[in-house]
Amino acid sequence: MPTKSLPNCMRKLVNVHQVWRDLQKNAKKLQDVLKRRQQEFVSDLDNLFDIAHAYALQLMKIEEDRMSLQHQREPGRPGHLGGVDKKLTDKEERARLRAVREENRRIKYVSASTSSESYGPLQEDSSSNSSKNMDSEDFPTLIESSEPGTSKSVMRKDFITPKLVVALDRCQLNMRDSMFILETTIDALGYKFVEYPISKSSIQRIRTEKRKERAENIKIDFQNKVPDVVTLHSDGKLLPALSARKSKEERLPIVTSYGLKEQLTAVPRLDNSTGKEQAQAFWKAILDWNLEDKVQILSCDTTASNTGRFNGACALLEQTFYREMLFFACHHHELVLKAVFEVKNKQVITSPDIPLFKKLNDNWKNIELTKIQCYRETMELFRTVPELENLFDFYRSELKNVMVRDDYRELIELSIVFLGGDAEKNLKSDFRVPCTKLDGWPKRLTP
Repeated sequence: MPTKSLPNCMRKLVNVHQVWRDLQKNAKKLQDVLKRRQQEFVSDLDNLFDIAHAYALQLMKIEEDRMSLQHQREPGRPGHLGGVDKKLTDKEERARLRAVREENRRIKYVSASTSSESYGPLQEDSSSNSSKNMDSEDFPTLIESSEPGTSKSVMRKDFITPKLVVALDRCQLNMRDSMFILETTIDALGYKFVEYPISKSSIQRIRTEKRKERAENIKIDFQNKVPDVVTLHSDGKLLPALSARKSKEERLPIVTSYGLKEQLTAVPRLDNSTGKEQAQAFWKAILDWNLEDKVQILSCDTTASNTGRFNGACALLEQTFYREMLFFACHHHELVLKAVFEVKNKQVITSPDIPLFKKLNDNWKNIELTKIQCYRETMELFRTVPELENLFDFYRSELKNVMVRDDYRELIELSIVFLGGDAEKNLKSDFRVPCTKLDGWPKRLTP
C-alpha cells in the first residue's frame, strides 16, 4: 500500500498530539464546546490513522486492496486485513535457507583450506622456496561462491592481504574506486574476474575484517612491550563529524607514551567536555588496553575540566584508581607568560587582538630580520657567562630531539636569538609573522 512521505506522516502525528495537549489543558473546564471536542477526539481514536498516499487508490493495482482501504477509512473500520502473505513468506524463507546453505559451504571450504598444507600464490610459476618465506596472511585462500543461475560452484581466491588494505586506506580510496582499480589490475595481469572476489560488498567486508585484525595485532604487540610505568596524554579537539556533513564534534585523542614511543589509544566522541565524561573516556580506554596498573602519569591542559579539585578528570581518575598520580601540566607556561605580559604592559587585555602587535604584524614584511638586536650584554648583568653557555648547550640539544613540538621549538629558537646565540643569523631569517591574537605564547614572545 503506497503511503505518504515520512515528514508528512510525522507532521500528521504531531498535529494529533498537539490536539491532545490542547484538550489536556482544558480538561477540567465544563464548557459544552470543550466537552464536545473531547468526545470527538475519543471517537476519532477508533478510526483509521490514515497515512496512505493521496493517490493510493489510483496507484494500487489489486482491487481487493482498494476495497480494503476504502473499508478501513469508514467509521469504525469495518472488515479486517488479510492474514500472512504466503507467497512473500515462502520467498523470504527460500532466501534465508539459501543464505544458510551459502554460509555452510563457505565455512566448509574455508576450514578445508586451513587444514591443507598451503595454496599457491597468484603466480603459477612462483617457486616453493619463496612461498615458504612469505607470511601466512599473504597467502590467498579459496572461497566458494555460487554464481546465480548455475549449479556449479566457483572457487575464488582471496588475494586482498593486510598490506593491500593499508595501501587502499592510505590512498583514501572508497569501496567503488577500490573495486575499479582491482578489476583493472587483474585484467592487466591476464587473470579472470570470476576467480577473485571483486565486488563492492566483498571488498568492504574484507577490508573491515583486515582492519580489525590489524587493530588487534597492534594492541597485542603494544601490551607485550609496554613497561610498568606509562604516561597518558589527552587534549580535546573539535573535529569534523563522521555522521553529518559540515558539522563538528568534540573528540578526545588519548595517547599512551613511554620512552620515545607513542601509541594512539582511542579518540572517543564527547557529548560535552565535563571532567566526568573525560574521566569515563580515559577509564574505558585504559580498560580496553589493559593499562590499569601501568598508568602512573597524566599529561593534559590546565583547564578546570582536567585539573579541577573535585570534578576534574584527573581527580576523578585518582578516585577510580584508588591511588595518587603524577600530573604533567601541559601548556602551563602559557599562564605564566600571560601574567608576565600583563604586568609588563600595565594592562589586562580581554579583546581577541593585541593592539600593540597589530601594527608590527601589518609591517612585518618591511622589517630586516637579520638586524634584530639581542640582549646578551643585558643578560650578563644577571647571569654569568658559563651559565649562559650551559643554557645554549641545553637549547641546541633540545633542537636535535625529534620529540620537540613545533611551538616548543619556536620558543627555543626565540630564546637563542634573544641571548645572542644565533651568530650565523640562520634562525633570524626564518622568523614567522607574529600573531595578534590573545591565545598562545608565540603571540606574546615573537615581537
